[in-house]
Amino acid sequence: MIQGFEDLCTRKVSLDPRVHSRIIGTRGKNVRKLMDDYKVEIQFPPSDAGDNRCVTVTGLLDDVEEAVDHLLNLEEEYLLDIAEVDQAPPPTPDTCSVEKPDHQGFTVRDAPWDQQQAPDLSSTEDFPVFRAVVGQTATSVWGQKRF
Repeated sequence: MIQGFEDLCTRKVSLDPRVHSRIIGTRGKNVRKLMDDYKVEIQFPPSDAGDNRCVTVTGLLDDVEEAVDHLLNLEEEYLLDIAEVDQAPPPTPDTCSVEKPDHQGFTVRDAPWDQQQAPDLSSTEDFPVFRAVVGQTATSVWGQKRF
């Protein structure tokens, strides 16, 4: 056990604070995977620290070197992504705004609630019948059916 502790080394690497959250990931998922993959311990400084660029990597020498290289590569990729977003032209108001139609919706004309008098309930024109007359018979594939 003592030999294991003696073989551990610690290296501090300076990483841009803007990429810390991307390296850490949601609920620390990404940094835990990195620590498992490289068999190292990675510690980020508190956000209120004076030097918030200094990230500490602890583990066996070869593992620490590989983890630091990977962290530096991730930082470079993330900074390139940030630079691309910063260089993108700002969206024009035409592409961001929602166009409103010229009209104010639709209008229902001659609706029953606009009528001056109540409709005639016995009128077949106002209220057509969509059922067969009682007493008629119809033939179907299942035989005669009486309505």
